[in-house]
Amino acid sequence: MSGKERFRRILMVWNVENILNPVQLKQLTAIQGTARSLERVQLQLATGKDVHSALDHPQNFFSSRALNNRSADLQRLLDGIGQSVHTIEEAQSGLDSIFNILDTAEAFLDEYMQDLVSESEKFEKVPVAPYTIETAADLVNYSGGQDSGVPASFIEGGFVLDDNSWRRFQIDHTISEDDVLTFEFRSTNIPEIAAIGFDNDNTYLNNGEFFFIYGTQTNGITYAAPTPTFQYDGSGDWVTVSIPVGQYFTGTFSHIVFVADDDGGGDDGDAGFRNIQLGQPEFSQAALDIFQDTEDEYIKILNQLDLIVKDAHYRGINLLGAEDLETFFNENHTSSLLTEGINATSDGLGLEREDFTTVEAVERKLDQILAARQTLREYERSLSNDFSILQHRLDFTRTTVNTLKSGHDDLILVDQNEAGAKLLALQTRQVIQTSVLTAFTPSILNLLT
Repeated sequence: MSGKERFRRILMVWNVENILNPVQLKQLTAIQGTARSLERVQLQLATGKDVHSALDHPQNFFSSRALNNRSADLQRLLDGIGQSVHTIEEAQSGLDSIFNILDTAEAFLDEYMQDLVSESEKFEKVPVAPYTIETAADLVNYSGGQDSGVPASFIEGGFVLDDNSWRRFQIDHTISEDDVLTFEFRSTNIPEIAAIGFDNDNTYLNNGEFFFIYGTQTNGITYAAPTPTFQYDGSGDWVTVSIPVGQYFTGTFSHIVFVADDDGGGDDGDAGFRNIQLGQPEFSQAALDIFQDTEDEYIKILNQLDLIVKDAHYRGINLLGAEDLETFFNENHTSSLLTEGINATSDGLGLEREDFTTVEAVERKLDQILAARQTLREYERSLSNDFSILQHRLDFTRTTVNTLKSGHDDLILVDQNEAGAKLLALQTRQVIQTSVLTAFTPSILNLLT
C-alpha cells in the first residue's frame, strides 16, 4: 500500500472520531505528522532541493534567486567576453597576413631598386629635341654697342661666338617650374664673360634672367644664380651644362640670349654653344611602360592587403578597419575594456601607390613599409595586452559564476545523506507508530492495511 493510500485511510479513521478514544486520536495524529514528513523527505530526495518555494524558507529562497539571477547575467557576459577574445584573435590573424603582404611588397621594391640602379641608363629622362641654329639668320644681334660685327662660326649642332658678340635666338617659350635648359659649352680662349639667358626685347642688360658660364669678369650682368653655380671648367673640351631654369624663374620669353662679351681689348675670347635644349625632359616610352607595369604590380599587392583588412572581421566588428570593441565585465556595465581599432589599409598605413621613376621615390616607399610595419607591431602589442586582460577576466568571471552557483545550491539544495537518513528514520517511526496504534484497535489495522 502506498503512503498516500495509507494516509487517506488514516483520514477516514480520523473522521470516525466516535470510535477512537483520546489516546488513539493522539497516536493517529502522530502517524499523520510522520506521513507528512515522510512525503517531504521523499520530495527532497526526488528533486534534490530542500527549498522549493518561498513557503519552504523565504530568506533562502529569495537569496538563492538573487544569486542565480546574477549568475545568469554574468554567464551572458561570459559569452560576450569569449566573443571579444575571438574578435581579437581574428584581428591578430589579419595582422599576420598583413605582415606577410608587407614582406612581399618590400621584396618587390628591393628587386625593382636593383634594376633602377644597375640599369640606370634605361630609366634616364630623354631631353627635348634641340633647337636648330645653323645660319647667321637664326641669330639676331642687339642694337647698341654689344656687337663687334664678327659673325658667328657654325659647327655641327651649334655655333661659336668670338670677340664681343651678344646674339639672340627666337624661341617664344613659356618656362615652367620643371623646365631645364641643357647645352654643351666650350671655350678655347677665355672671354671676359660667357653667359646664357632669356629676354623679351632688343635691349640688353635690362633684366636678370642670365646665368654665368665662364670668363674673367663676374660683374656687369645681373645673374639668376651665383656665378660659380654652372661655371665651365676651362678644359677646352665640350662640357654638358644643365640648368633647371624653372627653379630660378618662370614666364614667357621671346628669345634665348648667348653672350660672348669681350670689349676690353686684347686677345678676344670665344664661347661655343651646341645641342641647345629647353623644356621638360621626358622618359622614353619603354621606360614609361616599365614604370606603369611596376606600378600595376605594386597596386595589386596593396589591393590584397586591403582585401585582408576587409575580411578580418568577426561578428560584424573589424578592428583592422578602425572599428572599436567594447567588452563589459559586470551586469551593470560599469566595468569594461575598450579595444581600439586601427586603419590597417594601405591608405591608413600611408603606403603610396604612384611614382616608380626614381630611386628616391622607391626608397620613400620602402621607408613607408618600414613605418607601416612598426605601426602594426605597436598595435599588435596593444592587442596582446587587451587579449591578456580578457583572458584574465574570462577566468575571473567563470570563477565568480561558479561561486554564485555554489552559493545558490547551498541555500536550496538538500543534503542527500541527511535526507536519506531522515527517510529511513521516518519509515521506522511510521512502522512503530502503526504497530502501537494497532495494539489499541484492530479495526485501525484493517483500515491501514
